[in-house]
Amino acid sequence: MGKNHQIITGGKGIRDREKYDFYATPKEATELFLKHHDLGYANSFLEPACGMGHISDVLKKNFPHAEVASFDLIDRGYGIGGVDYLTKNFGRKFDVVITNPPFKHAQEFIEKALQDSKKSVIMFAKIQFLETVKRAELFKNTHLKYVYVHSKRVSPMLEGKPLNEEGKPWSSAMCFCWFVWEHGYEGEPIIKFLI
Repeated sequence: MGKNHQIITGGKGIRDREKYDFYATPKEATELFLKHHDLGYANSFLEPACGMGHISDVLKKNFPHAEVASFDLIDRGYGIGGVDYLTKNFGRKFDVVITNPPFKHAQEFIEKALQDSKKSVIMFAKIQFLETVKRAELFKNTHLKYVYVHSKRVSPMLEGKPLNEEGKPWSSAMCFCWFVWEHGYEGEPIIKFLI
């Protein structure tokens, strides 16, 4: 693979990028977010890039009476595979759309999630998502309410594997956060820190 398909990581240096951008969110990161952000109002969740269920499982545990609809482009043995979220018409809206989107399609995921949700859109992404002129327009024209920044580094898991090729936990040189859009919100974004 060429340089355009490689990423810089903590510990390993440079590694080839996963073909479908599948870097699973550690369950502890979702649990920490839910300790700081109340989603008790939600009766239905859509996880459109569910991977192996890392976020969906935490939602099911914390909201046992809510619907958690889980889909992914690739069948990874969890939820319903073979579903391209960007072209899928669900024929309904969910209270909350929450996912760790493929970074190269994150903006498209957000734009579609804003259409598919009634109350909130929550995306786990690198803090660098705040950069670029194109995304500045997105933030200017949507209802971003919170950015929850992880104070300790979070290390997404390549292909959902808990350990790297050396048998060690993953490490990352990147800062991750949860971006939260709330329909109807009109103020400036609020920065919060997850400790």
